[in-house]
Amino acid sequence: MNHPHPRKDAAHAHQPPALHLDVRRTGTDRHLITVQGTLDLHTARQLADTLQSLLADGHSVLLDLSGVTFLDSSGLTCLIAAYRTARTTGARLALVAPSQPVRHMLALTGVDQVLHSYPAPDAVPHWPAG
Repeated sequence: MNHPHPRKDAAHAHQPPALHLDVRRTGTDRHLITVQGTLDLHTARQLADTLQSLLADGHSVLLDLSGVTFLDSSGLTCLIAAYRTARTTGARLALVAPSQPVRHMLALTGVDQVLHSYPAPDAVPHWPAG
């Protein structure tokens, strides 16, 4: 029996996990980014590029991490770099509803003492302009 594409399924099985980002403007200089999936070596650059673009322009970002199923050191580095950019540009960065894997990694590394997190977007205090 001849199979035209016998390795097609095998190739799909080795693709890195997907990361889905939904970016919404919630104010003049404020955005909500909802992150779903695995935040790791294969996907952190996608989030980093989005965060750096907004934060470098001085936009404040709420980062909803409730849908993140895994966070490794690359994802953590992405969050720390975003925090540093926000401090440099005067923007604000807050984490919203971090999932258990995210909370665990933040606590393990002490980053939870630097990056503020809130249970929901409406729990984040209003940030003054400028």
